[in-house]
Amino acid sequence: MAIAERIPFLPTIEKTTQTLILKKIPNFPSKSVLRMQKSYTLLVSCLLLAVAQSFSQVCSTCSIDYAWISPGVYPDTLPPATAGEFYESDITFVMQDDTTVDVVGTLEFLNYHILEPVGMPYGMNVSTNLGDLPVDYDPDVSLYGCARVCGTPLVPGWYEVTVPLIATLEYPGGDQAAEYSIFLEVLPAVPEDGGIIPSLTYGCDPINVDFETSIHSDGIDGFTYSWDFGNGVTSTAEFPPTQTYTAVGGVPTDYVVSHTITIDTFGYQLEYATIVSSGCDDCTFFGCTGLIETEKPDLYLIIDALGINTEDEAFIDTSPPVTITLGAALDPGATYTMQMKDDDGGLAGGDDNCGSFTFGGDDVGISTLTAGSHTVEISITHPVISYTFYDTITVYPAVTTPEITLSGATTFCSGDSLVLSTTEVDGINYQWSMDGDPIPGADSTSLVVFASGGYALSATGVGGCFAESSATAVTVYEQPTPPSIIVIGNTLNTTSTWDVQWYYNGSPIPSATSTTYTPAVEGLYQVAAINGPCIAYSVEINFIFQSVNDLLIDKITISPNPNNGAFSATFNVLKNQNISITVQNILGSTIYQKNYENVSGSMQENILLQGVNSGVYFLQIKGETGSIIEKIIIQ
Repeated sequence: MAIAERIPFLPTIEKTTQTLILKKIPNFPSKSVLRMQKSYTLLVSCLLLAVAQSFSQVCSTCSIDYAWISPGVYPDTLPPATAGEFYESDITFVMQDDTTVDVVGTLEFLNYHILEPVGMPYGMNVSTNLGDLPVDYDPDVSLYGCARVCGTPLVPGWYEVTVPLIATLEYPGGDQAAEYSIFLEVLPAVPEDGGIIPSLTYGCDPINVDFETSIHSDGIDGFTYSWDFGNGVTSTAEFPPTQTYTAVGGVPTDYVVSHTITIDTFGYQLEYATIVSSGCDDCTFFGCTGLIETEKPDLYLIIDALGINTEDEAFIDTSPPVTITLGAALDPGATYTMQMKDDDGGLAGGDDNCGSFTFGGDDVGISTLTAGSHTVEISITHPVISYTFYDTITVYPAVTTPEITLSGATTFCSGDSLVLSTTEVDGINYQWSMDGDPIPGADSTSLVVFASGGYALSATGVGGCFAESSATAVTVYEQPTPPSIIVIGNTLNTTSTWDVQWYYNGSPIPSATSTTYTPAVEGLYQVAAINGPCIAYSVEINFIFQSVNDLLIDKITISPNPNNGAFSATFNVLKNQNISITVQNILGSTIYQKNYENVSGSMQENILLQGVNSGVYFLQIKGETGSIIEKIIIQ
């Protein structure tokens, strides 16, 4: 007999036989391309904790969504989960209380016996509003039920979770095996900022980069590491050596680094077995009529080595295919024997042996086992998690330190200049600095220097690569003011505040470097003011030895001296002549002058200098045959 197609989640017997959905845990791809950002995560800690905790974890109570009216399962595709992260989501199922059966007519559902799901992601569990599976739902009590999927999935991939059930119809419908599917995607676990932690991701040729994985083994066996640094070097170390990268051909060069982490820390597990076909039945000695429900076998499995015996949950009066959830840990080196039995309650010589099957503990995947007319499919899982991360190391060409060319000496006088320059290189930006500070606007290959300082040139290329020349010290000396010569008696004086050098007939006089010089011979004399390389010369004078009598002017008396700018000068003119009285500052500038014609005898000049600064001044009385100079101090 067949259940009508109108039952949304309970397919017909014939359809179930043709479209039996087995548990399929997708193989995690060898490379899950994940782009690195940067930081450390405790992903593996989450994964390993999940191994210990997820299977014992009890899901909290689910919530029924009464918005669904038609019989079915809602939703059939759950929101995606992420490996290594806790997940929970609810499913609502709406049952029906009757169905139309061929020939017989309308029959009521007496019970829904829902078994443990097949194909759950590794690390996840499910519970219903009536408790953990398997559970029974009575449509007379409620047509609604729910289940909560929860836990921490470990292996990414698409999962088709199959939930087997046995629907009991009133006689003569009997028990009908069926199953429904729910789809769930587990996304790859991505460490927060990627799996590669480099000390640098870019730099100027050459650069040394240290690498760290974000997923450490913490001493746990089963972790393997593979590095390809993109520079021809590979490594299988958890803590790889420092890598050196260079720019090739003087252009920016990218190196793609790949890092694969394989985690093989989970055991082998026999997840389920599906009895696909069985030659066993409960027919009488007269054969099967095909009309009596009890002619169907009561199937169960025994695996002694694993302590498995499902007789207490035998599929009573149920034709294959039937799925039995096992969830047993396997020894990968062992061989196991599984027996299929038909529970006859000890009658007629005991339970029927419906086939004996052998399999290895490491036969990972879905295997079909056959013994005569009996066929069983089993699923063995051994999750191996593999992550592959990529990052790029970029190396920019190094910048050559610029060489500075000088147009002249680095020591010169104010008013002059020096040109600093370098040879231009394409793609390079330049910046001049003085004493470590950038000079605004000085970004060409040459610089005209007028002031003292340490001048350096920096060159910046692509990627910010930088090189700077050593500083070129430039010293600019102030140009001295041309000095003046003041003759006091037979002594030459200068008012210059710089270093000085006296000259006789155009040649320097050895050791004549004070502000006063007493000539030994008559002739042409000159003095130079010196500041480093800078020289300023006085006017050349013709020096002739003189006596006081030759001057025809007696010694000058200044009173008071020092003074505040008001004083008197007393002197005696021995011969009738023209004279001039002047006052000069130390720079030789005249600030007072008065002339007299045809005078002789005793004279007194009262002088008032207004608005002058404190300092040294010189009073000169000049006659027709010479002059006398006296120093004045104004306070």
